[in-house]
Amino acid sequence: MKRPHLLITRPQASADSFVARLSQDIQAQSSVLVSPLMKIVPAGEKPNLLGYSGVIFTSVNAVECAPMGDGRSAHCVGGTTTKIALAAGWKVLSTAINADGLIDNIINAGATGPFIHLAGRHRRGEIAEKLSIQGTHVDVHTLYDQQLLPLSEEAQSLLNGEARVVVPLFSPRTAKHFIEQAQRLDRVTVIAISDAVASLCKGVHAIQIAEAPTREEMIRSVEKALCDITLA
Repeated sequence: MKRPHLLITRPQASADSFVARLSQDIQAQSSVLVSPLMKIVPAGEKPNLLGYSGVIFTSVNAVECAPMGDGRSAHCVGGTTTKIALAAGWKVLSTAINADGLIDNIINAGATGPFIHLAGRHRRGEIAEKLSIQGTHVDVHTLYDQQLLPLSEEAQSLLNGEARVVVPLFSPRTAKHFIEQAQRLDRVTVIAISDAVASLCKGVHAIQIAEAPTREEMIRSVEKALCDITLA
């Protein structure tokens, strides 16, 4: 069995952070290539937060594009988003692993807002719509755009080789773009963060779905997949 490859398609900073969390043994047993399929581009002006009782963050990118927290309240999706928000001076009142969990947190707390969801141009979860139905007013402000990029020549060469390639995918939009871009998929093992991502990955050798939509579970799943390939 040839040494397996790990292909990361996240933006460079996120990819580097993800790889750094992998065990040293796993990094030594596999080669890593980063080919971002998306770049984050700030869009529009900074929001006026006066009059809002709290901010909703569903990504690290939103926190990094937002004003500093200065002790203002925030509700976050994801442990990493929460960590970055706290470091940026936000007072995080609740955290959930997905959008539905965050909606439940806000509703169960009896919070009526108004809130502002600071987000990217492409977003899922319909947080503002679902909370509004429950009587909680939420405005949405677009802070950044997620512009798609082609797979690099190095990535295509990796996919056209004979070694197995493990590809973690973190969003349906990125998954769809990867499947459309890849010249060859029959030696690819996709690690999907959700069923929605997995459903788009047709034609690959194998699909594994993380037990929870968290970075920790994605890391665990990637390590297991690479280890299984190495030992096969």
